[in-house]
Amino acid sequence: MKIKNKLNYFVFILVVTLFSNMSFAKSLKNHPSPYLRMHESDPVQWQTWGEDVLQQAKQQNKLIYVSVGYFSCHWCHVMQKESYSNPQIGSILNEHFIAVKVDRELRPELDRRLIRFVESVRGHAGWPLNVFITPDGYPVTGFTYLAKADFKNVLTNLSERWDKEHVKFSKVAKQYFEKTENKQQQAAALNLPDEHFDKVVEAYVSQAMGIADTLQGGFGNTNKFPSYPQLNALLKSISLLPDLDPEVSEFVQLTLNAMSTKHLMDHVNYGFFRYTTDPDWQTPHFEKMLYDNAQLARLYFAAEKIWPAKGYAQIGLKTIQFMDEYLSTPDGGLYASLSAVDENNVEGGAYYWDVEKLSEALTKAEFDWLQNEWGFEQQASQIQSEAFSDSAYALKITDKLKAIIKTPMPVDTKALASWNALALKAFVAASEFSSDKVIIKRTQKLFEFMLKHFINDGKIVRFAGQLDSAETNLEDYAQVSHALQLYADYSGDIQAQELSQILVETAFSTYYNNELWLQNTSSLIPGDKGVLLIQDAVLESPLSVLLETVYLMQKPNPKIKVLVDYLSKRLTRDVLDVPYYYGSAILLRKKYNHSAAQ
Repeated sequence: MKIKNKLNYFVFILVVTLFSNMSFAKSLKNHPSPYLRMHESDPVQWQTWGEDVLQQAKQQNKLIYVSVGYFSCHWCHVMQKESYSNPQIGSILNEHFIAVKVDRELRPELDRRLIRFVESVRGHAGWPLNVFITPDGYPVTGFTYLAKADFKNVLTNLSERWDKEHVKFSKVAKQYFEKTENKQQQAAALNLPDEHFDKVVEAYVSQAMGIADTLQGGFGNTNKFPSYPQLNALLKSISLLPDLDPEVSEFVQLTLNAMSTKHLMDHVNYGFFRYTTDPDWQTPHFEKMLYDNAQLARLYFAAEKIWPAKGYAQIGLKTIQFMDEYLSTPDGGLYASLSAVDENNVEGGAYYWDVEKLSEALTKAEFDWLQNEWGFEQQASQIQSEAFSDSAYALKITDKLKAIIKTPMPVDTKALASWNALALKAFVAASEFSSDKVIIKRTQKLFEFMLKHFINDGKIVRFAGQLDSAETNLEDYAQVSHALQLYADYSGDIQAQELSQILVETAFSTYYNNELWLQNTSSLIPGDKGVLLIQDAVLESPLSVLLETVYLMQKPNPKIKVLVDYLSKRLTRDVLDVPYYYGSAILLRKKYNHSAAQ
């Protein structure tokens, strides 16, 4: 009898385990995120982030291992290949941890808070972002990419220590996290009269120029990012401050020229890569993000207004062309990104040109011209594209060059609300510099896509067609309402104007409470009480964008307008200490005070 019972128990455990593994795989296999589906065959029993994960961790007394990444991330692909596809690593994770895989583009608030934590313990952060979290939701430690052997050691050591000291771990993690979060959230509001505010603008410009690389363009002296919020704030400073040091204009133009003529830009297919790994813009990290390209298109259009006839509008239009050609959904929206690795897992595969194939595809005259333009040796094997000096002739062979690429880089087929809003703003801006009916129709089609897929009963859905797969946040409301307002100004569309007003009011009622701003209402990480101001990141502060939307309205809600006037003048000590991260807020106040004074 006992043997029979033991046998039945063994069969029961086997069946439960089997179905458990199937359910884990199923949760990723059927997921609408290409990044999460990418991990469906891993031996790791990945789960998606949710309250049930915390409950499971409490029941089993296990640390939660949260791995955050995104589809186009090169090192995310590398870590999957080296570690997450390894059965031994999978076994350790499955036995000792609750493993969670997160698409950062669907959980931006979780990503933001974990990034901030890892920056506080490591001094830097990035992706893949890997954080161990207690069952109560407090981060313990974190890191970015690790080689397989190092990752295995971390897993083994941490699981052993957790088994012996989980009470101490939980206590220390809670204390540290609450301390760092409180430091972020305890800023006091400061008031500065308008007549003294120019000093804050000057402080921003001074700090930005202190970080500026005035020899090669961009900010810093290691890897180079486009840094749209900072460059856009400098452009606004140039427009609003007639006595500004000419060095600022020289630096911004140097940066715009470097980004568009060196290797941050793809000179054949167009579009900008996310960043370069060197200070001279020579070695790109090959992912192409919708948000970067939409923002940079607008930046070049804005630069054209300040410095006409320098070709900046053409760069913007080429960027629009890239977005339309490579990121368009069938029904008028825009996908999130192109991967950094090709289908053979080669980084930048489609962007390296085989010299032998070039010589076969082009006529001798075309090949000789291209060799002179790009400056490569006949015996070279693979080369990157370079800027063309004769764009008219380049257009004649561009189609031939594109035809050499048999398979373009894989696409992340998510359509996200805030990023499509950025694209709509770029298309609207393009209309000032082109009378092309294709752009006019494309702009309208994107607007219609946004109405259909991102707005549901006066609220925003972050991920098109997926009500519950992503967390809608303040960024979505700010960017979409702003884009709709600009579209209304451009087209005269009454519906766009009315929806913008509704979304602004929803944003205030949802995310603003007791003088503080939340960026998301459903974060499962404890301790988010809100902040007075929100920094610029890769996108401008959603608070700055939201407030500007109200200033653009002809007939805003009177109560909200009064509140916006108050909020736009609110400062903190952080703004005065590190104005570099608050350029959009600083220039917002300067711009609309300047307009009022006139």
